[in-house]
Amino acid sequence: MNLKSISRRLIPLRWQRVGNNEPLSMVLLLRSPHFFGTDEVRLAAERAWHVSFAGGKGSMHAVVQSGDAMLLKAGSHVLNFLNYPKPYIDDPKSNLTWLPELSQQRAWSEHVACVGVDYLNSETDVELGYCILAKLISELINENCAAVFVPRENTLIPHDGSLYLELHKMASSRDSGVVPAT
Repeated sequence: MNLKSISRRLIPLRWQRVGNNEPLSMVLLLRSPHFFGTDEVRLAAERAWHVSFAGGKGSMHAVVQSGDAMLLKAGSHVLNFLNYPKPYIDDPKSNLTWLPELSQQRAWSEHVACVGVDYLNSETDVELGYCILAKLISELINENCAAVFVPRENTLIPHDGSLYLELHKMASSRDSGVVPAT
């Protein structure tokens, strides 16, 4: 374990900043390739925050797509989506030793595609960034999702019945600040 990893574990997430060099991400590991469209993401965001994400002039809440790039704006928070039709790493079945639990190993080995969601606000604290990510991702998971991987923490949460609750626990750690436009 390097010094950076040790310091992350000692310093509360609320005191750590997202930063520009290392995006804060959560990755949905999928059993079959699926590209989330703007309508799916918009509906998930509306379920998460109970606010319209229809966009429009001056809206603080919107989902926009241009080519392969999709962005979600939730109040002051901005998220980027990356749909990838391949596993997170080449040959995940041969890379299982870092996962201590059988359910994690199974989820990691059976995923064939992934969708990365990056939190882009560089000066936000890490705890709030994870709160925003978890709130949205909890509304995107379904039976096609094998697990959610959190690269910065090197953590994998299998979709074995507790994933939705784990994401909601992260999401409820803070008030997201996403409120209806006035």
